[in-house]
Amino acid sequence: MDIRRLHYFVTIAQEKNITHAAEKLLITQPTLSRQMKDLEDELGVRLFRRSSRQLQLTDDGQYLYNRAQEILSLVQKTKDNLTQKEGISGDIYIGTAETASLQTIAEACKELLTLHPNIRLHFRSDNADAVFEGLNNGTLDFGIIFGNHIPQKYHALSLRTRDRWSIIVPIGHPLASYPFVTVADILSYPLIVSEQSDFDLSFLSSAGQYHTVATYNLLYNAGILAKSGVGIILGLDGIISDPNLITIPLEEAPSNTLSLIWKDNSKQSPAEQTFLHEVKKQLSAVSK
Repeated sequence: MDIRRLHYFVTIAQEKNITHAAEKLLITQPTLSRQMKDLEDELGVRLFRRSSRQLQLTDDGQYLYNRAQEILSLVQKTKDNLTQKEGISGDIYIGTAETASLQTIAEACKELLTLHPNIRLHFRSDNADAVFEGLNNGTLDFGIIFGNHIPQKYHALSLRTRDRWSIIVPIGHPLASYPFVTVADILSYPLIVSEQSDFDLSFLSSAGQYHTVATYNLLYNAGILAKSGVGIILGLDGIISDPNLITIPLEEAPSNTLSLIWKDNSKQSPAEQTFLHEVKKQLSAVSK
């Protein structure tokens, strides 16, 4: 596979029409069709199927599309970092869990961009498994995750912040008037819990049986479920802001530590090194 064909393939997948894709790519339709046939022949799979009006990806096509986006992103990132302008520049990709405790990172980013305005920061909200995958395949430079059990192949820097477990319920819920709740208070209710693999929910099971009706990746989506009466949300404090939802602290639950991680034995670009330096400076200033 060459990069040009992957770019062609991704454009067709996004346009869902080979004529529109050819126009966007500024090549002829027969040329683009031939490139896709050559790619399918090379891989030995069918990438598209035609529906009534548009092209749809096959299962193999969807797999290649996901990987192709990662490959093209990594190629562009590598090119940008190798063709830097004068001074420190380039792109930094950071995958992060949903948390309200990013103040240290935010302050470091502000200082970084003040000193080096040609650096661009890209934040992607996702769960820990996706962050680990991005670090492993090179599409992420840093990750921000919860938990203390970080694999040894990653460097880790504690951000010295702790997020508090809470429940989030709609106005009018029986628990809405509580100033705080215990684990025992919530076991009888259907729960909507985070699918973050770095969250330790053993404090729930140790208190008794609980019933999970849904999981979420982004708390905003969980809020819609809660307002519809699907269940109550078990999440971290300070993330969601909705006048129709009430956040109540959960007693007896452990707090969650937050860490900045990056892959061991990876040569960092000057932009990445400078970002890490600014984070350490912020942590040092906070500890004084």
